Amino acid sequence: MTAEEINWDEIKYFSPRDFDDPNVPGSWRHMAADSILWLNDLRERTGWPIIPHNQYGVRGCVCVDPSGHSMNSRHYINYPGGCSAIDFHFACDASRREQAKAVMETRFTGIGVYYDWRWNGRLLPVGFHVDIRPRPLAQIWKRVRGEYLYYLR
Repeated sequence: MTAEEINWDEIKYFSPRDFDDPNVPGSWRHMAADSILWLNDLRERTGWPIIPHNQYGVRGCVCVDPSGHSMNSRHYINYPGGCSAIDFHFACDASRREQAKAVMETRFTGIGVYYDWRWNGRLLPVGFHVDIRPRPLAQIWKRVRGEYLYYLR
């Protein structure tokens, strides 16, 4: 199911444009519905505002231009089943550990933890990539000095 099939009246914390490629209005329609529903659930459960990374020239949700992400990225508009990737950060005072724990308690099966992301000109304490992968356990990774370290949950 794609985002176009979502009943947006049930999405309390986000609007369709929160997931657009900033250069392609309306591209949110290519998002996988579950990604949006699960992100909305995460926001509801934690009470922490979530900022999807789709502004300031960042393509952190749907990505039409195939640059800036890995070759098989789930950000791309043509990914089978729809784009399932969302990059975001919380706007809260919770510790990095508390934030990571909350993300790892979701149904997402791809979780990236980033300590080097910038947003609106400032370094974030932590940012997250989430996506949906065809696997029973989540693939979890972090980037340290440009190198990716992978873990399994």
